[in-house]
Amino acid sequence: MMRNPTMSSWRSAEQWLLGGMALALAAAACIWLILGPAPTAPAYLVAVVLLVAALVASLIMMRLVGTARRELEAVLRGRTRSEERAIEALRNSEAQWKEVFEHNPVMYFMVDATGTVLSVNTFGAAQLGYSVNELLGQSVLKVFSAEDRQMVQSNVAVCLGNIGRTHSWEICKIRKDGSTLWVRENAKAVRRLDDQLIVLIACEDITERKQAENALRQSEMYLAEAQRLSRTGSFGWRAGSDEIIRSEETFRIFGFDKAPSVKLATVMQRVHPDDRVRVQRTIDRASSDGKEFEHGYRLLMPDGSVKYVHAAAHAVTDASGGIEFVGAVTDVTARRQAEVELHEAQVNLAHVTRVTALGELAASIAHEVNQPLAAVVTNAAACQRWLGRETPDLKEARGTLEAIIKDANRAGEVIQRVRALVNKTTDQKTPLDINEVVKDVISLVQHELLNHRVLLRLELPPALPPVLADRIQLQQVVLNLVINGIEAMHPVTDRPRELIIRTSHDDAGHIAVMVKDCGVGVATDHADRLFDAFFTTKSGGMGMGLSICRSIVGAHGGWLSASGNAGPGATFQFTLPLRQEESAS
Repeated sequence: MMRNPTMSSWRSAEQWLLGGMALALAAAACIWLILGPAPTAPAYLVAVVLLVAALVASLIMMRLVGTARRELEAVLRGRTRSEERAIEALRNSEAQWKEVFEHNPVMYFMVDATGTVLSVNTFGAAQLGYSVNELLGQSVLKVFSAEDRQMVQSNVAVCLGNIGRTHSWEICKIRKDGSTLWVRENAKAVRRLDDQLIVLIACEDITERKQAENALRQSEMYLAEAQRLSRTGSFGWRAGSDEIIRSEETFRIFGFDKAPSVKLATVMQRVHPDDRVRVQRTIDRASSDGKEFEHGYRLLMPDGSVKYVHAAAHAVTDASGGIEFVGAVTDVTARRQAEVELHEAQVNLAHVTRVTALGELAASIAHEVNQPLAAVVTNAAACQRWLGRETPDLKEARGTLEAIIKDANRAGEVIQRVRALVNKTTDQKTPLDINEVVKDVISLVQHELLNHRVLLRLELPPALPPVLADRIQLQQVVLNLVINGIEAMHPVTDRPRELIIRTSHDDAGHIAVMVKDCGVGVATDHADRLFDAFFTTKSGGMGMGLSICRSIVGAHGGWLSASGNAGPGATFQFTLPLRQEESAS
């Protein structure tokens, strides 16, 4: 450690001062002894004592001064060491901060009032593809596109006009290779010691966030467009809450002005009055049991028009344990109208096929009518004979008249069934005994069965639960399947022609009707096309019978299928649900 020159010179002066005092006292004593009067012994002793005392005092003074000097030196050495440690700490701190400034993953710029770059960290320059020297002394506008430079100048001007206040903005920078880099800049204007104004700028890379935002915005745009095209909106609802969050398309469907959310009560006011109770019941049930739901209902719009919508929602549990429903609502008005038009066309076509089938069964129907009419004629003649006797046999005549009435009713029933099949009527779904429907059809095809030598076996268990259906439409389905079975067995000559009609009830709540023949069966390459419109394996067929049958069964909530038997022939079967859920969709 270097000695302090001030302390060294001070100590030398101190030594010379004390030495000079001692010499001055010694010289004064010597002169006094030599030149002064001869002292007496006591005086001489006093002088010697004084001289010795002066020397002792000088020595003591020198010791005290030396001690004080050493303490002062220790203090100064401590201060010097503290200063040296402070200087070293400052040097280390400067190195650390320089390291932080140069390599911190944040771009730092310092520009003057004209926008010239005064300083930039290494990381910031590297992020833009430059070296530090390539940016120093250059305009900061160099790293911005031409269309953004005006905004950059405005931002710098705002900072200079509000010294000490931090301002933030997001902007796109241009790298040396021409690629873009989105940053969030935080800038503040300060005044340096030389009174020069500078702007300090810290830039955070937000390129990934911007890309994610753009992707999200594009995704939202695609979703909104897809919802508009499909007429399907989305919504969110927390169970027990009166607030529903809806998408823009959902607001359009309901005819509401776009808003962040809408009250449940407001939505219920838009529901058709005839459907409100059912919709409220669905919502209350979902709110209480927290299970997903799906339902269809109508909307009564302000202009008096009616919309058909179908809504479905999935239940999810949020972080707090509450139940939220996320769902979609679809405007199915156009589909509903198309279904109505299609149904009307199917009804017309079904009517044509019924009339066509009855035309083919004209001989069978005539036979069914002629039988009771012939019995009526025979019984009437017998009645005349019983009454023409000398003593009329009133008992026999009365029995004969009862037979006439029975046969006439039977003929009337046949005509009534034929008229019902021929008449074009609207759907009339009522509880039906499926066995009675089958028996009605069998009464019309008895003659066909006899002509084609078909043995009919009925397996109709009693007390089947009723189904909700249209009698005429189900009769058409059974009639078509029976005629198809009879025709399929026409080429068969090497085995008995047997047709089985079986009804059953399963545990799933369905009534099934099976028509099984032992004919030519179903070709493998035709199995998937049997129910397609205009597809037929018959030379003179229209190809609409089975298609219409499947449509009728489907309209009743059931399903019609066909399969080949283990042996010869094929089996057609349709199922009908015992209960059909209400639906406006």
